[in-house]
Amino acid sequence: MLTHRGYFPGIFEACWWAASTLATQADQMPRAATARVIAVLWMFMSVAFIAYFTAAVTSSLTVQQLRGDINGPEDLPGKRVGSIKGSTSVEYLRQRSVEPVEFTKMEEAYQALQDGQVDAVVYDAPVLLFYAAHEGKGKVQTAGAIFRKENYGIVFPSNSPYRKPVNEALLKLKENGTYDQLYTKWFGGIGS
Repeated sequence: MLTHRGYFPGIFEACWWAASTLATQADQMPRAATARVIAVLWMFMSVAFIAYFTAAVTSSLTVQQLRGDINGPEDLPGKRVGSIKGSTSVEYLRQRSVEPVEFTKMEEAYQALQDGQVDAVVYDAPVLLFYAAHEGKGKVQTAGAIFRKENYGIVFPSNSPYRKPVNEALLKLKENGTYDQLYTKWFGGIGS
C-alpha cells in the first residue's frame, strides 16, 4: 500500500533505501529516523575505513617494492658491492665483512652497476649524489643515509696567502645559504 507522505520525507526514504542497499542486504532495517541516521553514518564510516585500510596496505607494499633489497649498510653483506681501489670506502666495507669489487675509475663502477655486475656502489656521497642526479638519473638511485661522515679539505702550502681568504669565502657561502643552493643544484638535496 502506497501513501503520500510529502516531498522531503520521500527524499529521505530514497536516500535511506540507497544507502542500505549499498551497504547491506539485511531483511530488517531500522524504522526510526534517528536509528536510520546512525545506521547511515555507520555504513559510510565503514566504507571509509575499508578504503583507508586498503590504501594503507597498497601504499606499504608499493614502498617496499620501490625500496629494493639494499637500503643501508646492514644490507650489504652477501651482496656484490663495488668501490674504488684504495679508498676509505673499501676499508669501510672490509670492516663490515663485505668483500668489495674494486675498480680504478668511477665510470667503471657505474657501468658495472648498470650492467648488473655489482648490486651497489659505495663511495663518497657527493660523487654518487652527482651521478644519481645527472648521468644516472632514472637509472640508479641512492639508498640509505651517509654511512660515515668524512670531510673534504683544500690543501695549501704552509704560509699560503690564499688560506685565510678561501676559509672566509667558504664560511660566507655557508652562512648566507649559497652553499645549500649549490649543493641542491649539483647533488639534489640539502647539504650538511
